[in-house]
Amino acid sequence: MSSTNTIPIENIFVTVGSTRFDQLIDNVIDDNVVEILKHLGCRRLTIQYGSYKDVSKLESVQNVISHFEVELFDYQNSIQSYIDKADLVIGHAGAGTVLEVLRKRKPLLIVINDTLMDNHQEELAIELAEQRFVRCCYPSTLKETLKSFNLKSLIPFPEHDSIRFRSFIESVFQQ
Repeated sequence: MSSTNTIPIENIFVTVGSTRFDQLIDNVIDDNVVEILKHLGCRRLTIQYGSYKDVSKLESVQNVISHFEVELFDYQNSIQSYIDKADLVIGHAGAGTVLEVLRKRKPLLIVINDTLMDNHQEELAIELAEQRFVRCCYPSTLKETLKSFNLKSLIPFPEHDSIRFRSFIESVFQQ
């Protein structure tokens, strides 16, 4: 394992937002990924799974994972408290979620939903990763990305500046 984090990533929050993203959930609950999360220091895994196709599968995984505590839920009015507690957020590339996590200055691993048409989320994720505010990957590369994940490689997102953020978003979509 080549992760070079010196601080354990004990509390991991996974969110799919309001859209269905079964690929993300399937990859997070994969045995190999669970082992990597354990190696990173995970003690608590919280998964907001949205309209996931097989909730009974999630519940059975919850009973099988003995390395750490697992909490599951479909939706909440606000995920702010989960973001606040997280040492790492793994989530989709929706602009609302991304901005919420970055404003809290939490490490973010964006998993790009490559099944979306006209994928502006991919553009946003890649641009933020190039700026080193986040790491990004696809569901198929989540395992390898987590293996090499390093909190030290991320740059804290600048304090709230609505004009600067608006300019940044506009520049992404003008490319």
